[in-house]
Amino acid sequence: MSIRTYHIFMKIRFKLVLMAFIYISCIATISLMAISSRFRADEIQASLDLGVELQLRSRDVQSHMKDIVFDLFAPKVYNQLRSLTFSPRSAVTLTQWKEALRDYNRTFEQFMELDHFYKSGDSLIRDQYLTALTMNERANEMLSHMEETLILLRSRYRTVDNLYNQMQKDESLIPFFTEFQETSYYFKNSFESFMNYFIGSLKEEGARIQQELNIVLIVSIILTLILAVLFTLLLSRDLVSKLRIVEGSLRQVAKGNFSVKVNIRSNDEFGEFSSTLNELLAELKENVNSILNLTRDIGGTISDNSDIRDLYGIVATAVVEDTSADSVLILRSDRETGYTIEAEKGQPLDENEKEKILYHFSIKVFRRQNHVLLEKAADTLGCPGIRTLFAVPLTMDGKSFGYLVSMKRGRNEPFSDLGITRLATFAEYASLTINNYFQLQELLEIRDARYQALQAQVQPHFLYNILGVILGLNRTGEQEKITETVTALKNMLRYIQSQNNWTSLEEECQFIEQYCLLQKIRFGKRFDYKITVDEISRHIQIPRLLLQPLVENSVLHGIEPLEKNGMLELSCEGIRFHGENSSSITIRDNGIGFDSAEMDKKSNIGLINVQQRLKIAFPESVFQMESAIGEGTVVRISL
Repeated sequence: MSIRTYHIFMKIRFKLVLMAFIYISCIATISLMAISSRFRADEIQASLDLGVELQLRSRDVQSHMKDIVFDLFAPKVYNQLRSLTFSPRSAVTLTQWKEALRDYNRTFEQFMELDHFYKSGDSLIRDQYLTALTMNERANEMLSHMEETLILLRSRYRTVDNLYNQMQKDESLIPFFTEFQETSYYFKNSFESFMNYFIGSLKEEGARIQQELNIVLIVSIILTLILAVLFTLLLSRDLVSKLRIVEGSLRQVAKGNFSVKVNIRSNDEFGEFSSTLNELLAELKENVNSILNLTRDIGGTISDNSDIRDLYGIVATAVVEDTSADSVLILRSDRETGYTIEAEKGQPLDENEKEKILYHFSIKVFRRQNHVLLEKAADTLGCPGIRTLFAVPLTMDGKSFGYLVSMKRGRNEPFSDLGITRLATFAEYASLTINNYFQLQELLEIRDARYQALQAQVQPHFLYNILGVILGLNRTGEQEKITETVTALKNMLRYIQSQNNWTSLEEECQFIEQYCLLQKIRFGKRFDYKITVDEISRHIQIPRLLLQPLVENSVLHGIEPLEKNGMLELSCEGIRFHGENSSSITIRDNGIGFDSAEMDKKSNIGLINVQQRLKIAFPESVFQMESAIGEGTVVRISL
């Protein structure tokens, strides 16, 4: 049996047809058995009726034979005896007896032709059947011989009054009476008695056969009913179990769980339905995930330097990858020039197709803000290669600024309702994304302006402090230190005046080392420092001059008022944060410290600047400052 044939035989409709066939077969079988039983009963009854008729025919033969003899030998007495019954004398003739004998033989033959008992397999009935044939043959021989004798008597002694006396004189007729007696005895006692016994046996056998037929009929009815009910229960159980699986799955879908699977492994319509439903659920889940994919694609690609055309390309690529569209265009509208193509992805369009699409949108769709569905795009646009076109407006602040155009090419299936919904969702999200892009650009411009302002605050403040150090050295007349300080300041100014807003931790620490060198020139032995940067931290990028204000704050507010020698430590230790290299920066001094509760009051422009720049550059960064009077201050930054 082929797989295709097997699948056909497992269909529910075939099961239903099979169930109907079983019901019809059961009814037909029971009906046929009932009809057959009825025919058999009629056949048995016909045999019994023939048997009774055979008995009657046998008695007619005997009666006519007796009447012939009485009529031959005692016609006067016979006539008188007949008159006592107020009946005319019977005109019994040999012809009547012969007719009675023929009727008997015909009935016997009909009776014996119904040989269903003989074929039933009962050996007793078979023996009786064969015995009846033999005895009937013997009886017919005796009756035939007697018939010949009677014909002879009638022809020879037609005018004799006393036939009996005459027969006594004829020695050839003397055995007639013995023959008549034997024939009558055999026919009456032997043959008829046996036939009565045989017919009685047939009645018993018929009753037994009828009982067997009734039992077989009842058992067949019960078995067919059991088979029909069992098949019905199995089929209904199978259908109900599969319906419950479908119901449970649909309930999960109604709750928003599109990951559910309809696990019906069968080759019937439910198997096909579960496969189709699983495909639908996969489409629904893909429709939901496609928005996440679009978000991921766009979010992972957009940066400060992203261009709007790059964003258009990202959206078009996501539509091709996450939908069934073959070709995608993003059209930007302009009141003066009409529509222009900002992005093209998927199967490329030729210039003729592009011109016809732009012409159609510029002439017929320019002022619309609703969806455009061209189910017969080949006829509408005059582009044989495009089968279906679906366009969704891109909006910003409630106004359309373009269209997301998706196309099916060649002989591919047109867009389904779910596909159209997915594309509409794509377009809506793309509109929000593009709108957010422009808003992001505005925020980035504001951030850059604010960052530049904070950067500008650091440089003058730092220079003022260094110039103060040089003036102090000038008052004391330390010319060599002034020269050394100016040289260090020159190197520092070169670092400060760089056009790059970002630098590595290693370069920032080298700059701070120049600053600490200047402070050591100023304070002499009262100040010392230690700077360490490990291998992981040295390449991490940070905003330029991020740490310098913190170091300057430790020197000016912690170590300078200190009556003992001061110590400044700066360490950068590499860490892993969200799977990427980062750094934990610690700035520690043994200065005079301050009360942590008064931290806001002690804060100066440098600290505020650092915290603001740090949050702009690293939104997830952590800034901590701990201090106690007489114990120094510790600043910890986790990038």
